[in-house]
Order: sequence, then structure tokens, then C-alpha cells
Amino acid sequence: MNLKLLKLNLKIAWLKLVGKLEKISDSSNFSSIRSDSPQILIVLPIEQDLVSKSMRCISSIVDSYKNKNAEFSFIVNNRIEYKLNFYNIKTFLLNISKRGKISNSKKILDEIYFKKYDIIIDLNINFSFEISMLINQLRSKHKVGFVSNYSDLFYNIQLQANKEDISYNSVEYLLGKI
Repeated sequence: MNLKLLKLNLKIAWLKLVGKLEKISDSSNFSSIRSDSPQILIVLPIEQDLVSKSMRCISSIVDSYKNKNAEFSFIVNNRIEYKLNFYNIKTFLLNISKRGKISNSKKILDEIYFKKYDIIIDLNINFSFEISMLINQLRSKHKVGFVSNYSDLFYNIQLQANKEDISYNSVEYLLGKI
């Protein structure tokens, strides 16, 4: 076991011990999202090469909710912000250091903490502790993320990802069921 993984396991064990992290309750029923004007938060992948692959998924999400007057918010890697234009959609920028650490998650949390989202979708296929902790602290009945060793603690709807042929078909399929 490498040192990074050991540190992550110790952090998670400590958070579980002090009660700040518990297994999230299961919720596979989307009936509450069928309301008008759902609030949706989408976290784009922090890996720059996955952003272009996630854009098709994002357009599918927006298309599937366009008749429901959905209000979208996005959390985006600051290194790709200049490549994307979400027009009038609320966007929060993650400041990611060269070592991959997020330096402003507390600032983003302060801005959106009191907002209740109907659904939060994390498009990061590779587990990110900082992003998962940010999502964990937000209020939402449905938190969608990809399966990892720790996903039971952060997401109540977990999707399988094919690491060899990365696509977001499972997210699109799930949203097609809503």
C-alpha cells in the first residue's frame, strides 16, 4: 500500500470514528425529481482529458431537463474554465494545484452550502477525496457518482465506469429513466 492510499484510509477512518462521515442512505427512487424546476449541481471531471468526453453527457442532462425549467450549477476545474462557456449558468471554479490538491473547496462550500439541490452529479470517474467531501457536505436527496472503494460513503446512486473505454453512457442511461 502506498503512502497516499494509507493517508486517505486514515483520513476516512478518522472521519468515520468522529461521526463526520457515515454511509449515505440508499435512494434509487427518482420520483421526487419529477417536480418542476429541479435544482441540479454537476461537478465536471478534474482531469482535463475527460472534460471533452463529459460534454456530451452534460448536453444530454440539460436536454432532458429543458422542459422542466431546471436550474443548473456547475463546478469546473479552473484550468479548463476558459475553454467552456455556460452562458448564464452559475459556475464555481475549483483551484487545483499542480499536485492535484483543491485549494478553494471551503470557499465553494460557503457559497452553496445553504442551497438544496434535487440532484448532484459527480462526473469524476477517478475518486477525488476533496470533491467527494464537498459533495458530502451538501444537501441533496440524490447524489450520483462512480463506484470506488469509498463511494458508499459519498453517493447513494453509484454507476460503474469502464476504465479502458471511458464514457458517460451510464449517466445518460440513468437520466433517461427519470
